[in-house]
Amino acid sequence: MKTSNLYHVMARLLTLLLLPAFAATTLAQGLNPEAVALTKTYQTAYNKGDRPTLMTLFADNVGWVNPDGSVTPGSKADVEADYVRDFGETAGSYMDFTVVSTEAQPDGKVKIGTTVSGYDFVRKTGAKLNPTAGIYEMLIGKVGGQWKISQVKWSMNTVGLEMRDLMKRFQDAFNREEAATLKTMFTADAVRTATDGTTTKGAAIIDFYTQGFVDADVTNVVSLANVSPQFDGSVIFTGTYRLTGRSAKGDRIVREGAYSNTAVKENGQWKISRNTQSKLVKAMVCHKVADYAAWKKGFDLFYNERMLAGELSAEVSTLADDPNTVCIISEWASPDAPKAFFARPDLAETMRKDGVIGKPTMLIMNKK
Repeated sequence: MKTSNLYHVMARLLTLLLLPAFAATTLAQGLNPEAVALTKTYQTAYNKGDRPTLMTLFADNVGWVNPDGSVTPGSKADVEADYVRDFGETAGSYMDFTVVSTEAQPDGKVKIGTTVSGYDFVRKTGAKLNPTAGIYEMLIGKVGGQWKISQVKWSMNTVGLEMRDLMKRFQDAFNREEAATLKTMFTADAVRTATDGTTTKGAAIIDFYTQGFVDADVTNVVSLANVSPQFDGSVIFTGTYRLTGRSAKGDRIVREGAYSNTAVKENGQWKISRNTQSKLVKAMVCHKVADYAAWKKGFDLFYNERMLAGELSAEVSTLADDPNTVCIISEWASPDAPKAFFARPDLAETMRKDGVIGKPTMLIMNKK
């Protein structure tokens, strides 16, 4: 089961938020004051890492609205588990809400529409990461005389969709062998670094692709794993690629790897200014769990932390004769990234809480 997908990546980006003050203290005409007050309480508690207060704001059953309009049911316990991970030892996030609408529903509930902005941060140094902005909706209803959140919805940050579109256009132009189109996707001073450390700059990048189209007939499949906006306006996004085909001599080609791109805007268009490629590294971790379903829920909720640590994809399997022995095979861009991730002190505690039994076995493998 693949856990890396753009929706989760964007959902995480919309929970890492930016402005320094709560902007809804002055009520616009027609806004429900109780809904605005609940939103302010939520923001204050979140930014303090006050999980007990946050949990008083949620109903026992909570639904997450997906981009296609469907609702994924969940529980208050799921929400709390997510906050346990948000308020980790090494990183946190700051959020700011501006309430823009409160709509009364026929069943007595109220839909709160907000714009949000914020950032992720490193607790030890205070360094700020991943500035972003988006739209967040909450559906609240009265339970025992108190307003409770029963449903939430994220609207995707457009930068993630724009990076997906950029890579889709790159993939299509590459597979059509359109060097002229590829040229429009790079800045004039772009730098490309190959897996062996060789660098190519500017127009030479397009010459490289042009010669490659002569030397081989290959198909390139590109996937997007992580999108990280930067404070200077650029965007770093990572993923994997897979080349398959034949050389001009007829030799079979199968080549896989990871990439890290930096994109900047020029005249309103996103262009790649840095492209770094690396060999894929696979990490295999096996361990026993007390209950697979409970463990899997925790594993999925830890997706954001895995992604921020550099994980590109992950696949979960269990032994055929023992469903509580789990093996996770994940892909990374370097051997140092999974080693650093699995050495984190908070990870051991999280795994223990999720029901991992004994010491996991881990192997780091270079993909050939």
